[in-house]
This record gives sequence, C-alpha cells and structure tokens, in this order.
Amino acid sequence: MNSKKLAYFSVCLGAIAICIAAATHFLNFSSLSSKGTNMPPTLTLVRLGDPKGSDLAGVGSSVDNHPTGAMFYQREWTGGKLGVVEYEQGKHSFTVENVLGVIGFADKDEPEGIYSWDISFGVSAEQADAHQLARDRVMEVLAKLRAAGWKRYIDVEDPRLTGKQAWNFAASRAANWAYSLDSTYTPTMDEWIKAKGKFPKWVFYADGVYLEFSIFESNMGGFVGKSTYLLGVNVKNEYAFYGLGYFPGDADKIHNWKALLPAELEKYHAMRFKTEAALKAQGFTIDTTYQDPPIKALQSLSGTATQ
Repeated sequence: MNSKKLAYFSVCLGAIAICIAAATHFLNFSSLSSKGTNMPPTLTLVRLGDPKGSDLAGVGSSVDNHPTGAMFYQREWTGGKLGVVEYEQGKHSFTVENVLGVIGFADKDEPEGIYSWDISFGVSAEQADAHQLARDRVMEVLAKLRAAGWKRYIDVEDPRLTGKQAWNFAASRAANWAYSLDSTYTPTMDEWIKAKGKFPKWVFYADGVYLEFSIFESNMGGFVGKSTYLLGVNVKNEYAFYGLGYFPGDADKIHNWKALLPAELEKYHAMRFKTEAALKAQGFTIDTTYQDPPIKALQSLSGTATQ
C-alpha cells in the first residue's frame, strides 16, 4: 500500500473517533432544537488564505496557537443552534446548512494563511433521517457542487472509471472505499445501505483548490429505519493537498514539495496505467477523456524558470 493510501486510512481512523463524538454532540443539538430553542442562524463566511477574510469572531469561535507553530481556527454551534456556513471562492462558492462546526488549519511557516477548512454538518436538523432521504440529500449537495463548477478529481494512481463501475470499484477489496466516486451516479438503496459506515467520498477540484465530500453514519440512538448522518466538506489548497498529502510527516519533503512532486506523480501515473490495464481486461471501461487538473504551483515554477 502506498504512502498516500496509508495516510488516507490513518485519517479515517482519526475521523471515526471524531465523528462518533460529533454524532453524540449532534443528538444533543437536535434534542435541544426540538424544544424550540433553535434560533434562525446567521451566515458564517470562511475562505482559504488570510484569516482576516473569514468570520472568526462569532460566538463559539476560538483560535489555538500550538507550540509547533500550527494554528487552528474553530467555531462551534452550541445550545441547540446549528450554523449556516458559506465557503467563498468566487463562482465556486457554496453554502451548507445544519453545521455543527468548522475548523481551519494554518502554520506559521506557511505564508498562504489558512490552507484547509473542515466543515461538519448534518443531513437535516433532525436527530436521524430515513436512509433514502439521506441519500437523496447527499445527491442534492453533490449536484450543487457541480453547478458551482466543481469537477471530479481522481487520484493520479487510481483508475479513471465512471458511474456504476466507479461505485463497484470503490466497494471492492482493492479500493476499500479509498476512491473518488462519480457524483453523477445515484447509488441504488441496496448499494447505499451496504456503504453505510464505510466513509464513501467524492473528490472535486476548482481553480487550484481541492474538495472532499464524505459521509459518516451511526445509529447510536437505536432508531428504526433511520440513522444519524453526518456530512463533511474539506477544502484544501495545493500546499495541503499535494505537499502534506504526498509527503505526510516528512518536514523536509513537505518544504520542497513543488520540486519533488513531478517525480511522485510520474510514479503514481504508472500505477494507474497498470491498474487500468487489468480492469480493462475484466470488462471495465476506462474514461480516457478524464485529464488530471493543472497544478498552478508547478505552472508558476515552470513560468519562472523560463523567464
């Protein structure tokens, strides 16, 4: 298993613990809301880059300066109130409701400011939702992202599959759900139920920013025919997506990620072509129209080198 996949599964393990805590928190939120304490929420704006561009001074906001130089910008909604958050990126902006919390990540050694935002929210303001309603709500959110210009991203080592074939590959032992699904494909209810608790994900990109949409499902409340569904949107700039994503835990390589990345991409592309050849022999259709997104940081380096 390559380092990127290992990093992904490590993140999933941590996310499971966080989501279980969030699910408990969400049940408490919903219980308070049902008693009429929920007030109309105000819009919270978040952006990548300069922290001054985001709403970081509202009730429930905090900033944590870690001794390592890491900085965390957080906002949580309490007392039965759920938030409404707008992620602002020009024509690619979008809004999510029923938000439990947001957290932005920055580092004193990274001059671009906030390089990643995590937004955690519910399918609805209810304690639990019927599975079909949850599936349909997820598909609505994905459609809104596409309408805002977000395009599907497939990891460079992964095969270029679409529709049901992409879903089947994600569910296979080879991928074990560490694969970006095709957001235009609506899974059957049988497929949806089988994917519960597996952290299915859809990954997008737009203008040098990457977005991962994921699902966590739990039935800690013991509901019949329903579950608590928590949704997550994570947006990252290229430094976070490539530097931290391809060289996790290696400070020297992270610092030099722009120089090291082309060789890494070439290695992972070879893995993609090998996998695609094997899948094609099994009857899968490869989407050869899919092209990896341009990496603005590398384009900038190339332009500088030629001047």
